[in-house]
Amino acid sequence: MFRFRPWPLCAATLCALALSLRLGATPPLTTISDTLFNADGTFFNGVVVISWPTFEASDTSNVAAETLNVKVTNGVLYVQLVPTTNADTAAVYTVNYTSLGVTQYSEAWAVPPSTLALRVRDVRLAPGTVSGSAPANATIITIADVTGLQNALNVRPAIGSGFSISRAAVIDATGALDGAAGNLTDCLHVDGTSGPCTSVSTTFIDGEVPAGTMNGTNATFTLANIPNPSTSLALFRNGLLLTQGGDYTLASNAITFQTGAIPQSNDVLAASYRLSVSIPGVGFIDQVVPTGAINGSNTVFTLGLTPSPTASLQVYRNGLLMSVGVDYSLSGTTITFLAGSVPQANDKLICSYRVAQ
Repeated sequence: MFRFRPWPLCAATLCALALSLRLGATPPLTTISDTLFNADGTFFNGVVVISWPTFEASDTSNVAAETLNVKVTNGVLYVQLVPTTNADTAAVYTVNYTSLGVTQYSEAWAVPPSTLALRVRDVRLAPGTVSGSAPANATIITIADVTGLQNALNVRPAIGSGFSISRAAVIDATGALDGAAGNLTDCLHVDGTSGPCTSVSTTFIDGEVPAGTMNGTNATFTLANIPNPSTSLALFRNGLLLTQGGDYTLASNAITFQTGAIPQSNDVLAASYRLSVSIPGVGFIDQVVPTGAINGSNTVFTLGLTPSPTASLQVYRNGLLMSVGVDYSLSGTTITFLAGSVPQANDKLICSYRVAQ
């Protein structure tokens, strides 16, 4: 007669349950499935070596540090990995592609949880990317917890109400970084204000040869432009400065030489002048006669303004350019001629220079 003994079955069930509790449940896995190619279009064949540090998965499963070699044949990659993007401790996979015993390329993977198979592009991290998740029991650190952080933040400029992309940054009255106001075509000043840009013309004509026949009888020559102002015209004949109103007259762009000053054959004419030049802070003084008696004994002459810079002063005596330090000295508005260069009776003095405005 047989007797049923249920205790061996119960013992086996309890042992299996205890083993399951001790080992824990299998952590969730994400499938990465893709086809790998070489640059020449052939299938990649080799081994993908995947390594990772110890980390705790999202279900608190402890994943030990390890290295996994995944063989790739005819480009087929298939591997299942524990997700890291939602792990309780931050982790990424280091992936090395090896072929013919040589590591061809290395990259990092951040694997998200997914019920669908992912491709390599879905898990690949760009260089320098930080990925991972904070532990569930992470301690929150406030600004006040970091010594000196609040003071450092206080001295940093804030963003003003007008701050915007593609605007020049200015510091407003409160010390905040703000966007410059005005039109996009405006000019920005050092004080942060803006306004229409001042037009600056810097058209200088130098060494132009006036058009006209040089034959000893023709008295009319023409410039390519109209000098503006007319006094800016400096006309040289064989290197000597001619006097406007004495040697020639100027009407618009036409030069008419006086009798006795008509250029002869083989003479050389050269003209320099300006065309409405306007430079902020710079003024031009053209061909003025300094104050002083021209009598062969007086050495001191005075200009109306102080040349700035001093080197801009050009002093002509009878059309010949004098040299500072050799023929004269300059102090402020005073020209003092040196011995041997003192203007004689009937000499003509002409000065041109720049001034600060």
